Amino acid sequence: MPTTSVEIPEVLKERIEEKVESGEYTSNSDFIRYAVRRMLDREDTLSPRAIAKLNERMNYSEDELVGIDEA
Repeated sequence: MPTTSVEIPEVLKERIEEKVESGEYTSNSDFIRYAVRRMLDREDTLSPRAIAKLNERMNYSEDELVGIDEA
């Protein structure tokens, strides 16, 4: 499976790790794949205006981003 590197705010990384540690997901990658699939499904049903609002909410500055490395 191809890999992609992403940068996310530290607070999101911590929340993902909590979900993995609780057993809800098997790995950070598992969570990210689920989230991406869910977002793509939502975009298929959302209006362009709703998509623009989501994009605004996901706009973080460079200093808020951290990498996720999967071992």
